[in-house]
Amino acid sequence: MKRDYYEVLGVPKGADLDEIKKAYRKLAMQYHPDQNPGNKEAEEKFKEAAEAYSVLSDAEKRRNYDQFGHAGMGGGGFQFDPRQFTDFQDLGDIFANMFGGFFGDVSGGRRKSPDGRERGSDLQIELRLPFREAIFGVDQKEVEIPRLETCATCSGSGCASGTQPVVCPQCKGAGQIARRHGFLQVASPCPQCQGRGMAIQNPCAECCGDGRLQKMAKVRFKIPAGIDHGQRLRLIGEGTAGRNGGGNGDLYVAFNIKRDPDYERDGYDLHRALEVPWPLLVLGGEFSVETLYGKEKVKIHSGTKAGHKIRIANAGVPKLKGAGRGDLFLHVSVLVPNKLTSEQEINVKALLESMLPLADSGDDGGGFFSKLLGSEKSSKKKKRK
Repeated sequence: MKRDYYEVLGVPKGADLDEIKKAYRKLAMQYHPDQNPGNKEAEEKFKEAAEAYSVLSDAEKRRNYDQFGHAGMGGGGFQFDPRQFTDFQDLGDIFANMFGGFFGDVSGGRRKSPDGRERGSDLQIELRLPFREAIFGVDQKEVEIPRLETCATCSGSGCASGTQPVVCPQCKGAGQIARRHGFLQVASPCPQCQGRGMAIQNPCAECCGDGRLQKMAKVRFKIPAGIDHGQRLRLIGEGTAGRNGGGNGDLYVAFNIKRDPDYERDGYDLHRALEVPWPLLVLGGEFSVETLYGKEKVKIHSGTKAGHKIRIANAGVPKLKGAGRGDLFLHVSVLVPNKLTSEQEINVKALLESMLPLADSGDDGGGFFSKLLGSEKSSKKKKRK
């Protein structure tokens, strides 16, 4: 008895196409014959997953299956055609989709032309960048990465000096070998020529026939002002070297921006706290503020309260597309001194006493300020005793 297709892929009956594809990718990677040579159980599981995917990924077949079960699929049996699985035909594509990460091939599989030229893989690195370098940009940044580069000894041909590659005798230049497993036929890269279609009889001693060598390469590039956390920069031709003149892949630089102790970024705008002395909030006046672009004088209106926002236009982050910058928003808080001089203490107390008539209200024996002074006088009497 055949297992339920949804059970085979491990998805619920209401799963959408993306969930079905993701489940199939995972099983194909796990049970692919190239990953499990000679393992009959893995081979059967791979066939089962491929059959389930072929039905559940097709809207009409899925409707028939949901209504009639396996009986709705007819009696013709399942015929595996690699062309209907273009998303997963290359095992490298499965691994790229599953494990694209900090550093690695992000090209989504090999890209090979009919004449045997194969473009190099794209690479990605994560670059930790200080906050201010992200704001102002860097004219020349240098990173060192491991990558495959064209072998200088054989100029990328993979052949020893004075020799040329020949048509692969195993795949006859097709680059693939079709294997039949019962009713299932699977195409995989030719093991003799690694999918190139051409065989090297006298390999280069330096690169052992690959045409490329693993090296540490220094890459220099410019970081534009205003780059943000999570954004990527594409460096064309700085990825892995291709085979047979297929050209290099690209390098993607993903930015991880360090936090700043003073500024909080919101798109192209910046936010920071601004401590202002209490008398200035009461009386109003000008206050000098340090920004990323130098000192600015801001106007404090009399009676300004804590939490008020002051906007300084064009003092934020440079815009990547278009002229100008974002704004800087200052969030006002009260600056309270930890210690006063004797003269300052006398003046503050005099101010406090002068404000008592304004602060007192009701019949509760005095307002907050009078209670504060009363408690202060009482504590002083106790000390004298």
